Amino acid sequence: MKKVLIIDSHQLFRDFLKQKLSVDQIEVTLTQENRDSYPKMLTLLPNLVILDMSEDRVEEMAFLEKKLGDPNTASIPTIITGPSAEKSSIAALAKYGVIKYFAKPIQFDVFFEAIGKVLHIPLSMDTTPSVLDLHRNNSIIFIELAVGLNREKIALLQYKLTEMIETEELESPKILIMLTNLELTFVDGYNLEFLLDNILACPKVHTKHVKILSLSPFLKEFLDGHEAYNGIEMSNNLPKVLNSLIDTTITSSVSDLITDRILTSSYLDEDSSSVETRFFSDTNSDPEALQAAADGTVLKIAIIDADLKSLAMSKTAFEGYGATVSAYNSGNSFLQDYTPEKFNLIVLDVVMPDNSGLAVLNQLKNRYDSPPIIVYSQPLQREWVVNILKAGAKTYIVKPQKPNQLVQKSLSVLKGEF
Repeated sequence: MKKVLIIDSHQLFRDFLKQKLSVDQIEVTLTQENRDSYPKMLTLLPNLVILDMSEDRVEEMAFLEKKLGDPNTASIPTIITGPSAEKSSIAALAKYGVIKYFAKPIQFDVFFEAIGKVLHIPLSMDTTPSVLDLHRNNSIIFIELAVGLNREKIALLQYKLTEMIETEELESPKILIMLTNLELTFVDGYNLEFLLDNILACPKVHTKHVKILSLSPFLKEFLDGHEAYNGIEMSNNLPKVLNSLIDTTITSSVSDLITDRILTSSYLDEDSSSVETRFFSDTNSDPEALQAAADGTVLKIAIIDADLKSLAMSKTAFEGYGATVSAYNSGNSFLQDYTPEKFNLIVLDVVMPDNSGLAVLNQLKNRYDSPPIIVYSQPLQREWVVNILKAGAKTYIVKPQKPNQLVQKSLSVLKGEF
């Protein structure tokens, strides 16, 4: 059985992840206190660590330093969720075994897929097309569902809803569930129960403050048949629902209520969220955009080597550390594909039949935005070494090296401060 250690300051998200992973027979250990994290890791020796990085990062970096210093734990892969950071700083985390870094708010479908890839387990996930939006205006929280009912998003809803209520310090939140774009039948009953149970699981939410806007005759029958949902009111009339939720002494105009109290949201998900209710698959189907922006990859490397055997070995070694590797057998093919934001590191053999390795150095040496370049070549004369360092190479590593030694020496070049 695969084992995962989750170190996260948000209890609800820890609990949600544990429940989700346990369905796929993964043993999950939770911890909140950073001082307990390292002893638990030593005892458990998990297949994966999921670490939530705080804004000041001090305790988390101390944990990663301890992890790196112990040969029993140094190679344990780590996925981090945390605040936005510079690309170079994130890349520098690779030496600690960090293979993915998801800046908040994370998109859960991509995050969960990354966990499955690390554990080499195809994790189960509901892929039903669905759009779920959540926002607040004063004491009213609006939950809008369209297209379909996706159980992953509904499960996340409890976490998001509780987080919003606690963050905004709402004592008696009123909930308006908007299902007007959904055609519901008896086959949706199971997911409707899941939806309402997750909403009512939030401690400060009570049935008398939950209203549903829907055009579905089935939903009325559904609510009438469940004693647990007594007090939840359903209507197909927006003004009626608004009048039951909003203090109409402020204005008697329903249009004003809609414009001023609903359409103008006072809560921005991005300010405090850990996860998105919109998944990456909802908003972008471009695989290259996923790779570039959303998949959490810490290290993106270009390897340029005319020796195909050496190229393949180096590529495999870096991929073993979670890196995304682009392999080139000539400097010219690399330069045709190169953009500054595409790579964190370049590993370059300057001894090539067409001398194109030197062309790479010469092209990039005056560019302030080029990533660090490591020259990995056969033994060179001292004059050559001096020239390639003057041309901008960060270091020169003599071939051949054991693949893991090449990776470790390369990672030491990444000096970004986190």
